[in-house]
Amino acid sequence: MRYLELVLEKNIGRGEVFYGSYPKPLPFFFPFLEVIECAVKMKAVRPYNARIFVDGIDHKKAVELTNALRLRGISLDLVRSRRDESEPLIRLADMWAGCLRSAPIGGCEEQSLLATALRTSYLTPIKENAP
Repeated sequence: MRYLELVLEKNIGRGEVFYGSYPKPLPFFFPFLEVIECAVKMKAVRPYNARIFVDGIDHKKAVELTNALRLRGISLDLVRSRRDESEPLIRLADMWAGCLRSAPIGGCEEQSLLATALRTSYLTPIKENAP
């Protein structure tokens, strides 16, 4: 939690972190695709070439995600796998994902942190029904 508190205090990545909330048991691929597509379209200035890194994605899924994003008009190189141990941005995304999962089920610290992140426009929700 302290990691995310420091990120908020120092405005590291403010307005650059996007998320969506989807009902289960929806397969992860489609929401994942939607969030990436929307985030890139909201931030990219043409001409651009997005670089997308995903925690632990296998080569087959990386190719599928690359092709799906290209079909949706996203200009990018092949989606690549990275581990949170070696990539600070993946670690940051993992921390926010944990906070977003815990907040709705009663994590008081997480609820407070999430409220602050939304109030200060640190996080950008992609879906209207996101927490």
